[in-house]
Amino acid sequence: MEREHKRVQKNAGQPEISVLVPVYNVEQYLEQCLDSLLAQTFENFEMICVDDGSSDRSGAILDAYGASDSRIRVIHKRNTGYGNSMNAALDHAKGKYVAILESDDFAEPDMLQKLYDAAGAQEADVVKGTFYNYRDGKSVRSERLDGYPKGRLLNGRSYPKLLDLADTIWSCLYKRSFLLEHDIRFHETPGASYQDISFALQVWLWAERVWLIEDVLLHYRRDNPASSMNNPSKLFCVFEEYQWAEEKLGHILTESPALFRSFTAARYRDYLNHYHRVGAQYQYALLVRLESSFAADRKRGWAAEEAFLPVLWEQLQEIEADRNGFFGRTARPVPDARLAACRFENTLLYANAFFERLKEYPKVFVYGAGQVGKRLAKAIRERGGQVDAFLVTRPSGGQAACMDIPVMAGEEAKPAAERCAVVIAVTEWSQYELYVILKGHGFRNIFRTDEAVRTFM
Repeated sequence: MEREHKRVQKNAGQPEISVLVPVYNVEQYLEQCLDSLLAQTFENFEMICVDDGSSDRSGAILDAYGASDSRIRVIHKRNTGYGNSMNAALDHAKGKYVAILESDDFAEPDMLQKLYDAAGAQEADVVKGTFYNYRDGKSVRSERLDGYPKGRLLNGRSYPKLLDLADTIWSCLYKRSFLLEHDIRFHETPGASYQDISFALQVWLWAERVWLIEDVLLHYRRDNPASSMNNPSKLFCVFEEYQWAEEKLGHILTESPALFRSFTAARYRDYLNHYHRVGAQYQYALLVRLESSFAADRKRGWAAEEAFLPVLWEQLQEIEADRNGFFGRTARPVPDARLAACRFENTLLYANAFFERLKEYPKVFVYGAGQVGKRLAKAIRERGGQVDAFLVTRPSGGQAACMDIPVMAGEEAKPAAERCAVVIAVTEWSQYELYVILKGHGFRNIFRTDEAVRTFM
């Protein structure tokens, strides 16, 4: 979308709220995020957008929006990671309060107003509301704050369970003077991997006046494939964030055994979440590190059952008793190692939004007319795309169509191979062989149903 560059001048004085928006290669989501802020019923805010060296159109989108509204300030810098971006935004903030909105999420129109009203009424250091989990165009209310007390002031010492909220720094409003007083900053490590956790831990341990509200304030995107954890250099990043936080906050934690036990429980909640998110090839190494860490915390007396959610404690007990058995029960299937040598075009899909990218090809074929292929074809159609044919190795029983889509042998598509796209929609163990066959037929644009593609189906 091209925006008019007619500059809107609003609230030229001191802003009440500084909204921090970190940006890195999110062109397909960024306009929705920025539009949701410009539609806020509360208008006296500034928006500080930090472009962390994006290689897509994100920077240009920010500049267009910045030219259209005086409240938007854009900072372009080389790619130095999420933590550095957030600290740069904090350094430029002028508001009495600070809010954070990730650039692939979007806000409810009254988000800032509700947070601001509560912060002022309670003279709070931090106000937090809940959010929607957003996937495939659908928003479902999160249960994240269910069970937490509303309507009374809290802090970490009176209610240590606040540390369990260390994974959500958005849907919050922070008093900026509080952040400055306690030098609450982001850990400046490369990339974007769990730096929000150590920031949140500082907040919950230092804050004296925390106020939680029932209101649902934003839509947290869960279908961004770029957020998957398949980078070996980031495998132990969550451990490093907790270690950094412990070193920085240890003097507070040691004052209260209950607080330290809650800190430890939060640590293993995030460690296990990370274990279930990373690529299959890295899970065992992470599990070994997790088990070793838990044994050390047990020895120090910091791992107490009453501080843990029952389901997490049970998993940790299982890992201690039979690590290999736990791994066998919970690990993801390991992909065929030969696939690493194949030049699948999946990155094109992730960079340009999966279904929109497929629309650019004159024809789209789905290889495989089984359950995976049918689900993929249904998803493509629901989003306005087309499937010209199911390709199979041999049509069975004279089958001519499936879902009203023609079924044909793969070699019959050879005349269209060079310009069209084919998505391999079969189980992973047979994808390599099909890739070789399709290459032999002359196909150049070959995609496969890996884990990220399945999130769209």
